[in-house]
Amino acid sequence: MNNDFELENMRQQMAMLKKKLEQQEIVNDRIIRKSMKRNVVNINRRYYAVSVLCLLMIPYGYWAFVRLNGMSVGFWAATSILMIIAFVYTLITGKHLRSKDLLNDDLLVARQKIARAMKLDHQWLKIGIPLGILWIGYFCYESFRIKELVNDGLTMCYLGIICGAVGAAVGLKIHFKTQRQYQDIIDQIEDLTAETSLNLC
Repeated sequence: MNNDFELENMRQQMAMLKKKLEQQEIVNDRIIRKSMKRNVVNINRRYYAVSVLCLLMIPYGYWAFVRLNGMSVGFWAATSILMIIAFVYTLITGKHLRSKDLLNDDLLVARQKIARAMKLDHQWLKIGIPLGILWIGYFCYESFRIKELVNDGLTMCYLGIICGAVGAAVGLKIHFKTQRQYQDIIDQIEDLTAETSLNLC
């Protein structure tokens, strides 16, 4: 009789422990998903800011380069094309991140989408850096073309290179921060899916 009572007591304790663990898992799941969503929101905000900046640079570029400094319409057109390429690439990269249900559904599918966006974001360097270098070269050519004195053209060219280097440094800092946030999301998804697999076993 005593053994039956102890066995029943152990079963109840095990049931309570199992229930507490399940509740803890639900809480952990919510915390991790909330952290992932925060990272997705931050990346999205960054992409929106870049998109708006690219579009604003088109009319601003005409005023700053053509109207103010007398550069050619061809240079402004090349700048505008560069901005449009960056705008379209940013839209494509963040396409899946804009879905409200990204992290509410199948996490394995979400991981694939996040990994693809991360890869596209990283590959932008292979496009953006060469285009940036070409743009600086064109800017220097225009600087010498519009300035009567060689020294003035050289000064303007150096100014463009310095501004380009500062812009590149800021851009790379933002890029690596975005890459870290992507990796954080992927790591958290892997943690959650690993816990789920262990529980099923």
